[in-house]
Amino acid sequence: MIGIPQMKSVRSTDTGKTAALICAGVFIATFVVYYLMQEGPATPYDNFVRLADAFLHGRLYLLSNVSHLELVPLDGRYYVVPPPLPAIIIMPVVAIFGLSTNQTLISIVLGSVNVVLAYLVARELTGKRSIQLCATAMFGFGTIHWWVASSGGVWMFSHTVSLTFLFIAVLLTLRNAPPLASGLTLGASYWARLPTILSFPFFLIMYMDRWYRPVPGKNLLGRINLPPLIWLSLGAGIFVLLNTGYNYLRFGSPFDLSYYLIPGILDEIWFQKGIFDITYIPRNLKVIFAGLPRFIDGFPYVTPSWSGMAIWITTPAFVYAFFAGRSKLMTACWASIALIAFVNFCHGTWGFAQFGYRFALDFYPFLFILTIKGIGDEIKWHHITLILLGIAVNLWGVLWINKFGWVGY
Repeated sequence: MIGIPQMKSVRSTDTGKTAALICAGVFIATFVVYYLMQEGPATPYDNFVRLADAFLHGRLYLLSNVSHLELVPLDGRYYVVPPPLPAIIIMPVVAIFGLSTNQTLISIVLGSVNVVLAYLVARELTGKRSIQLCATAMFGFGTIHWWVASSGGVWMFSHTVSLTFLFIAVLLTLRNAPPLASGLTLGASYWARLPTILSFPFFLIMYMDRWYRPVPGKNLLGRINLPPLIWLSLGAGIFVLLNTGYNYLRFGSPFDLSYYLIPGILDEIWFQKGIFDITYIPRNLKVIFAGLPRFIDGFPYVTPSWSGMAIWITTPAFVYAFFAGRSKLMTACWASIALIAFVNFCHGTWGFAQFGYRFALDFYPFLFILTIKGIGDEIKWHHITLILLGIAVNLWGVLWINKFGWVGY
C-alpha cells in the first residue's frame, strides 16, 4: 500500500440545513416511487415478521411449517434460514401489529433510507451537487436496489437491511469516525447478509493511517499501532460471536448450518459439489456479465429473466468504476469487491428468482464509490445518458415484474 496516493476529504460546501432538506427530499421522493411501484400490499415471504414474533414470545423458531417459506425443520421446530438481524430490528413494529406487519412497507422505508445514505456518501466524495444528485438518482432508481427494496421478500429484505448498515459503516469510515463505530455497523450488516463481512479489507485499508506507520527506507516494514485494529475487529467480531451463539442455540453448532439443513438441498442439480465450490464460478460470471432479458414471440416481446441479468444492462453507469484511478480509497473498494465477488461466485446458485444479479448488492456501496470517482469532477452528457438508461431499464424491470407479472426463466 506504500506509495499509493491518499484520499483527501472532499466534504461538500452545502450548509447543514441544505443537506438536511436534500435528505428529506430524497427520502420522500424515493418512498413515494417505491411505494407506488411495489408488487402488492405485502410480501407473502414474510419470514422475518414471523421470526420477530417468535423472538417476542421467547423462541428462536416457528411453531408450524409454512409451505411457501424456505425453513429448516428440526425436531418439530422450524428455523428461518437467513441471519436474524432483520427480524430483530422490526421487533418493535411486530410487537404492535403482530403477524399482520407489512414487511414490504418496512423494506420500502429502509430502502428509502439507503438512498439517503447513498447521497451522504456521495457528498463525502465530491463537492459538486450535480454529481451528488445524479449519483443518488443512479443508485435509487438506476440499480436493482429499486426492485429489491420494493419487493421486501425474505432474501430481498436481508439485502436491504444489510445495505443500510453497510452504507452507514462506509459513511462513518469516510468521515474518519472511531474504528469501533465502523466495525459495529459492518458487523450489523454481516448479521443480515453474511458475505458483507468480507468487505473488511475496505475498513482495514481506510484506517491504515491509524494503525500503520511506515519506516523511511524500510519498504513495507513499519510500526503497527494495535488499538485501532483491535477496536475495528472488536466491533465486527461482536456480531460474529452473536451469530455463533445464535447458531449454537439453534443447532448445537457454532457454524451456520441452516442452509445445509434444508431438506433435499444437496440433491438439487446446482449443488452437486456442495453449496460452495470453485467450479461454480463460470455459471455466476455468465449471469453477472452475460445474462440477457427474455425474448418471446408475443407481446411484450422482451421481459426480464428470473435467472438474472447482466450488471451492465441493469446499471450501465457502473462502467465508470473502471476509470476511478489509483488511490487508497480505490484500492480499498476493489479489494472488498474482489473478495465478496469471489465467494459469492462460488455459490451453487446465482440468486434466482431475481431482477439483475442480486448477489452484487453485497458490494454495491463500493461500486457506487468507484463510479462517482470515475465520473470525475464534472457531470457530462454521456454520464447523464448512461444514468438515465439505467433508470429506464430498472423502471421497465419493476413495472414488468411488480405490476404486470411479465417475467420468466
